[in-house]
Amino acid sequence: MNRKTGRIILLVLLAGLIIGATIGYREWTKPRAKAEDVKGISISAVDLGKAYTADEQKANNQYLNKAIEVNGTISEIDKNQEGGIVILLTSNDPDIPVQCTMREKNVAAEKGKVITVKGFCSGSSITGILLTDCIVK
Repeated sequence: MNRKTGRIILLVLLAGLIIGATIGYREWTKPRAKAEDVKGISISAVDLGKAYTADEQKANNQYLNKAIEVNGTISEIDKNQEGGIVILLTSNDPDIPVQCTMREKNVAAEKGKVITVKGFCSGSSITGILLTDCIVK
């Protein structure tokens, strides 16, 4: 291999690296959809709990990574590790609440009140059904 061929290969690799880095940066910094900008699927916390209890895979196909509006009774208000508010809504199973991680840290909510929360479904975990980036409707 001569010098000219080596330089061409080096330039092609460098161009590929720059293009890849640019695409990666654009994807990383791209604005994400907000719950209020997307039409949500309306469902009660009880029905969402039933859907995940009956068939988690089917429920994931229907709700995972989609905006949903969940109506339910507040069973608990807590804070997460970052100091954000997490509202737990009662579902059909007391061991599987709908956990709504609120976007704002100053949400006014009261235990026992009925509320509608809109956010993105992140599926279920051992602690319940998870919603993120939530707002009060």
